[in-house]
Amino acid sequence: MKNILILCDAFPPAFNPRMGYLCKYLPENGYNPIVISEQSNQRIFNNLSNIQNVNYINFYWNKNGSINKIKYILVFIADSLFNFKDLYFKHKAKRLIKDKNFSIILASVSWRAFPALVAKKLSKKYKIPFIVDCRDIYEQFPNHEYTSKNFLKSTFVNKTIARIIQQKYKLQRNKILRSANAITTISEWHKQHISQLNKNTHLIFNGFDSELFYFKPITSKTFRITYVGRIESFAVKDPTLLFESVDIMSKKNLINFKDFRLQFYLLNQTSKNLINKLSEKYNISEYVDIYDTVQNEEVPQILNESSILLLLANSAVGDNSPKGIMGTKIFEYIAVEKPILCVRNDNSCIEQTIKNTKSGISASSIEDVIEFITCKYKEWEKVGFTRQNVDKESIELFSREYQATQFANLFDMYA
Repeated sequence: MKNILILCDAFPPAFNPRMGYLCKYLPENGYNPIVISEQSNQRIFNNLSNIQNVNYINFYWNKNGSINKIKYILVFIADSLFNFKDLYFKHKAKRLIKDKNFSIILASVSWRAFPALVAKKLSKKYKIPFIVDCRDIYEQFPNHEYTSKNFLKSTFVNKTIARIIQQKYKLQRNKILRSANAITTISEWHKQHISQLNKNTHLIFNGFDSELFYFKPITSKTFRITYVGRIESFAVKDPTLLFESVDIMSKKNLINFKDFRLQFYLLNQTSKNLINKLSEKYNISEYVDIYDTVQNEEVPQILNESSILLLLANSAVGDNSPKGIMGTKIFEYIAVEKPILCVRNDNSCIEQTIKNTKSGISASSIEDVIEFITCKYKEWEKVGFTRQNVDKESIELFSREYQATQFANLFDMYA
């Protein structure tokens, strides 16, 4: 079995299920993954916490919250000035390379290049091919999402700092991507964009673990529309169309609202505040339930108990709009064969995926939303649950097992 060194900005049990599931299924394809990742105190993927050979680096976390904040600011400044995190990762990786014979180095990155710079330097020093997996890139987010840091009260100053940092990281990222042996990414939009830097760019979708996510016929006394995840801002994920529709439906008594719940399982307080304010604005708070996020292994039960699964997006049309955002949730939703309601229609990757899999609707109007909800409500009234007649063959292409095979086939070209 060949060893592969995987460098991650995050790894389960905290986040990055893409790499967590890859490590779960890579051994079946002849590769032994050894991981270096930044440590986090989040634990939402405990089902992936038993993966062996994971080396965590703790930059921040301390029992004292005030110390954490100070450490965060200091590390952020040091990292922005001289790539502090990369230096730390490189030191750890060099020790591992001395003890192991690695065939491939894979760097999993989000909106900035960390830790791909480490992969590039190690590749050059030890003559090991390196591949970069881009989960997110700056260009997909409107309004400097993920780069504006609220260190100062002035929004203008924060965004100005964000632009400076973003420009630095983009130049560094582009240089790394051009020199990589190959790039993998998560949507057709990402592939087209990144291919301008490196023609050897491959599309490997996010996916679902078939051991967890599959249809179960669970009857419920409540018609539930369910969302699981986080909401960065309404510029990226906009539920307004749904809230407008529910407001109209309740006023016109289009369904029995004694049976109706709109439930959100949200990752952070920012997400909760956004939903609370929108609920109050449209006077539907009495129908809305907000919960903390749950462990990943609990999600399938929640989805199967639901009548409609809510996917939040926004139109990808225009320059200052979200592009190519294809997270894990859409594939887990598809796998449980429940009707998917996407608002707003992104008029792009998500809409096409929903059409191809026959898994629901990408709504562009209040009429779309109301018609979809009332149709599924009638189905639920008859049998106590709903089920979407999805395209089974297309679903198989989104399994985590298939994803691992795609990665392994790419590794074989260089190992």
